[in-house]
Amino acid sequence: MTCFQYQSCFGYCERISQIQHPKELVRFFVLHLQNGHVNLAGVDFTLSPEIVAQATGIPNVGEEWNKRQQLDRFHYESYIKPGCMRHLTAVFPFRFLRDEYAPLMRLIIRYFTCEGRFSRLYSYHIRLLMHFTRVRMMNIPFFMCCNIERMVPLVQRKSPAQQHKSIYHYALIKIIVMYQLTQQGIAWEDFISRDFFTVPQPPPEIVHDEGGPSHQFDIPEPEHVSAPACVTYQRGHRALFASARRVLSPPRVEGVSPSSSAQRILSPH
Repeated sequence: MTCFQYQSCFGYCERISQIQHPKELVRFFVLHLQNGHVNLAGVDFTLSPEIVAQATGIPNVGEEWNKRQQLDRFHYESYIKPGCMRHLTAVFPFRFLRDEYAPLMRLIIRYFTCEGRFSRLYSYHIRLLMHFTRVRMMNIPFFMCCNIERMVPLVQRKSPAQQHKSIYHYALIKIIVMYQLTQQGIAWEDFISRDFFTVPQPPPEIVHDEGGPSHQFDIPEPEHVSAPACVTYQRGHRALFASARRVLSPPRVEGVSPSSSAQRILSPH
């Protein structure tokens, strides 16, 4: 619980635990999303890290990171069981993770990566662990916005029967939609009852850039970025959300000074 409170992600997790997933709304949102904009039932919506931050309450600060980026091997050492380091590859089994980090990782997968795969891990899972153990701050709204954008071309190429199998971040997208409806003075019940969601809609015309790269899902590619000034976030004080009665916080983890202007990489041990 402390890990999520410290990073101002606790309230978001509580909302995710309580929200109902409007599957057709999310499917239409993903199918019609192009260049960060979508129009549903005559209402315009925007997808950006700033909008994600405003809708979720998670600060839009920290190092910008996406799923295609990789970490240097030494970042893994504090989180992976010693005997498993020599077998480490780009994708590795969940059981390689140290036992003390397993409960936190399960919650990260459920609330922040949302792919539904609990058996294997990627470099971005370790990067998220670094964030929630206060080793190296990460821009969570940017990460989640990139996740949705990368999902779009994959879903748009699928048949209607297969699209829901490729969609994730259902609750996050609903939170984004509800926030922008509130900003425009539109009631959720009025919006979701419009004919657009009940009458079969023709598939949208998808425009792909000529000669652009094909979409490859969850295939990391090396990329290194410099981190902005590290910051700390406000603590929360609410009761733990439903599915996370116990979250282990790594012992002896140092915080990050808000006055530091240089990137600091600290070991959670």
